[in-house]
Amino acid sequence: MLNGAALRLVTIRPAEQPLWADAVPPQLGVALGAAALLETLLLRLVTRVGVHLPRGDAISEAFQSASFLGSLAFNFASLLAIALVVLILGSVALRTGSRPVGLAVTSLSLSMLWGLGLSLATGSPAADALFGLSTALLVGLMGLVLAKPAGGRWTPRLALALMVTAYLCYQYYTLAHLLYRILDYPALPPLSVTALRLGEGLVVAAGFAVFWAWGAERWRRVGPLGMMAVAALVLAFALAALSPTSTTAILALWTTGLSLFLPFPLYMVSLALYLLTLVACWRRGDALWTASGLLLLVLAGYMPEATYHHLLLVLGVAFLSGAAGQAAPSSAAGQGTSRI
Repeated sequence: MLNGAALRLVTIRPAEQPLWADAVPPQLGVALGAAALLETLLLRLVTRVGVHLPRGDAISEAFQSASFLGSLAFNFASLLAIALVVLILGSVALRTGSRPVGLAVTSLSLSMLWGLGLSLATGSPAADALFGLSTALLVGLMGLVLAKPAGGRWTPRLALALMVTAYLCYQYYTLAHLLYRILDYPALPPLSVTALRLGEGLVVAAGFAVFWAWGAERWRRVGPLGMMAVAALVLAFALAALSPTSTTAILALWTTGLSLFLPFPLYMVSLALYLLTLVACWRRGDALWTASGLLLLVLAGYMPEATYHHLLLVLGVAFLSGAAGQAAPSSAAGQGTSRI
């Protein structure tokens, strides 16, 4: 009897596991986040700022080293992102209990990958449109349909819905202009600028919602070093805003895709809450997927520049949509359900 009881305790699986939890080890998400962060710092930030620095042998060598390392990180992150997209979306398509949903995920995934290949090979607007439309529909399906809060919690789904809707607003702006370009129609798409600004407002609101969903109960776990790191980043952002030039707006547009048209304090508070949540989740092993998803979303930016950044966003939404299903606390000891 004791052996049977022990066997039952061992074989009980955590509730509300992501569909891809067994297919992808969390270390791959961590590796992708680290490579994408390095690429962002070295390529999107250092190399663009470096052209404005005084010329000299030491600075030129440092600039070339940063560019080389950033390129390596970019290539590694791009290949790893494609591999993870195939693994995760394939697992979701095979394991979902609904055949129509599985077929939808499969069709959109194949269409996105086909558009990605054509875009890289030909660079044609039609290939870009296929990739963009498939990606937008896939992100909407994962973030708005497949994400299900556990234990009655709706705040993770709200936070994810804000981020997904913001991305869809940007995709409407991009795809509408791309369609008009394909049709050679010399006009501005209706409400395109309005949609773009609405999406940026939703990004700012998402920072508050992310803290409400995942950070409010964990921010005390950030620790002194984490608090200092977040404070340093926010303070640097605030000091840069005091510059009489447009450096802050340019760097924000380069790194996050935000134009900063809203009152600046809103961006600062939203960023601080988002970073606190990210660090708090990172310091807890049971919230690693959440931390990785939040990191990938912020590195992808509001206006993704390349197909690689869109893949980062797809993976970020996939991580968080799986995490949203685990958000409830354990209802009983020994059942293996964890809070994320």
